[in-house]
Amino acid sequence: MYWQEKIDDIASQFAATDFNRHFTDWFEILKALEDRFIVKRNSNFHFSNWSETFKSPILIRTISGKAARLEIDRLDSNCNYWVVLVHGDHPTANHVVYDCKPAVMEALIKISTGYFYIGDKKYNWLVQFKSMENNMVSLVKSGKSHTPFENSFHDKLGD
Repeated sequence: MYWQEKIDDIASQFAATDFNRHFTDWFEILKALEDRFIVKRNSNFHFSNWSETFKSPILIRTISGKAARLEIDRLDSNCNYWVVLVHGDHPTANHVVYDCKPAVMEALIKISTGYFYIGDKKYNWLVQFKSMENNMVSLVKSGKSHTPFENSFHDKLGD
């Protein structure tokens, strides 16, 4: 199944407000993310090599690959976020952005083969989920604002 067919399948399972994939300002969204959270080393390349050029990267934690999907539970299920999926692992891999709720993110992550980013829609923070050796994933943030991934599960549950 081709990528667009997979996206269409996911879209059929969710309300349009939960998964907005038909916006025309994707370039401006990626540019705003890049301007805010990425150090530009070459003005000829857009939306590439983000993992190596994160502004002021802060490691949140390293977790198992399976636990990465559980991190999505930390997000507010009623809010939409930017999700940037990276197709491929080479420096100039294609970056694709979606506007969606956490439930949709989980479906997108299941079909994605590369690393991905989750960002606040107000551009306060961007968190990279980067695959590492031994099926581990590092969560690295850019931005000065606190992210939901920095909360403990007890904070989320109100314990």
